[in-house]
Amino acid sequence: MPGAGKRQRGARNEPTDLPLNTTVDDETYDDLSELAGQRVVYVALWEDSLADALAEATPDPEQQAAFDLDLYLEDGIYFELYGVTCFDDPDGEPWQGHTATQARFAALVGGQAHLAEVAVDEEDGLVLVLEGGDGAPVFLAVGAWLADEWDELPEG
Repeated sequence: MPGAGKRQRGARNEPTDLPLNTTVDDETYDDLSELAGQRVVYVALWEDSLADALAEATPDPEQQAAFDLDLYLEDGIYFELYGVTCFDDPDGEPWQGHTATQARFAALVGGQAHLAEVAVDEEDGLVLVLEGGDGAPVFLAVGAWLADEWDELPEG
C-alpha cells in the first residue's frame, strides 16, 4: 500500500560492497534529472540514522534535524538517502523532530507529491525538490545516497 512508514535500522538490506554517493557529477545529474516528474509513492523514515549509529549517539528524536530515509518513485526507482535535512525554503530553518517529519512525509505522499527537480548544492551534493498537491516545494539536502530499482513496496 502506498504511503509513508517508519523503519528501524537493520530491517533494510544494508549495502556492504557499494560505496555511498556524496556528490553528483554531470553524468549522474543527467541520469537523475530524467526522474523529474515521477510521483513519490512511499517514504520510509528511519528511526535512527547511520551517522548516529557510527558515532554511537542517541539524539533526542524530537530535536533531530537530519534523517535517513528511503524514497520510492512510481516507475520503480528508489533512493536510500542518508543525512537528509528537509527545508520548506532553502534559506529557512530545517524540519525538526522525527514525529513531525514523519507526519509531513505522510502528508506529501498522500497529497500526490512528485519529484519536481534534481539539483546540486555548492559542494555538488544532491538536493531533491519535491512538490505536493499544493505546489509548495520541499527541499531535501542529502548527505549521502544510493539509488536502485524496486519491485515491491515495503509493508508499513
